[in-house]
Amino acid sequence: MNDDPSTVLFADDEPRPGRPGLIASLLAGLALVIALFVAFSGRSLDSRLADLTEQTASLATVQQQLTTELTALAEREAAANDATRTQIETLLSLSRDVAALENTTAELQDRMTLPQRSWARAEALALLALAERQLKIDRNIDAALDAMTTADSRLAQLREPTLSTVRKQLTADLESLRSFERPDLDRVTAQLRQAEIDAAALTTAGIAAEAAAETLAVGTDAQGPLSRAWLLVQQALGSLVTVRSTAAGSSALLTRDEQNLQRQQLQLLLLEARLAIARADQKAFATAIGEARSWLGARFARSDAGVVKLGSELEQLAGMDIAPTLPDVSGSLRLLEQMVPITRASP
Repeated sequence: MNDDPSTVLFADDEPRPGRPGLIASLLAGLALVIALFVAFSGRSLDSRLADLTEQTASLATVQQQLTTELTALAEREAAANDATRTQIETLLSLSRDVAALENTTAELQDRMTLPQRSWARAEALALLALAERQLKIDRNIDAALDAMTTADSRLAQLREPTLSTVRKQLTADLESLRSFERPDLDRVTAQLRQAEIDAAALTTAGIAAEAAAETLAVGTDAQGPLSRAWLLVQQALGSLVTVRSTAAGSSALLTRDEQNLQRQQLQLLLLEARLAIARADQKAFATAIGEARSWLGARFARSDAGVVKLGSELEQLAGMDIAPTLPDVSGSLRLLEQMVPITRASP
């Protein structure tokens, strides 16, 4: 048995292909396969190229639309920029017009309010001058404070920076005047007025003539004619001594009118002290109080409780200063006088 495979594939009467023929057949098959692959690949590439061409055309259309839109946007942007630029120029022009209008308004307002400001400054100056006169002439601190406070409010309404120095000095003057310790003149005046009333009932030194006459009448009734004559002579001699020496002390014989005159003299001295307070005259006050103390000690009974009380009160008042030196608050007035070109009328 022949194991050659060629014996199975080829009959004995057919020629057997050689090796070169087999290779050629394989190459032909391979070429066919390649040709088929190339043909198939070509159709696929054509299809892809067609798709790409269609997509490219679509993209070109989209690009054209985008370009048109961008152009339109650029035109609108340019138009918007032109409109904005025009509005900005209009606003700038309006701003310049408004600034010019404000300057004109301010100038007109200054012209209109200049008389009012001048009047307000002049009014403040007059109030400060009035306050100075109230202090120097009347020593009226409350009236001076009211005038200075009103002047400060007038200057505050002006709102002028140039007046800041004046207002600062005015504030210092007001604080100095408010902190000034004032004597209680109302209390002292009331005390002296009450002392005048009480002086009318004080007991004078000496013997009342009415009491002596009553004693004499009792003695003459009890004695004889000679005794009565002697008592009358003693009374006459005593009255002569009293007329010549009314300040002899408790032994002096005083009539009712003389006692009233001594009380009235004390009242007049106390009244003079009150008037000195009203005039703020320290010298007159001290003199009146001193004379009242001397008169009280010489003419009135020291055993009287009212005399002792009045003497103690007068002793306390003797060392009192009713007109202490007032603080100088004219600084603000001097500063304002330099700023206000007006002539003050002399008081």
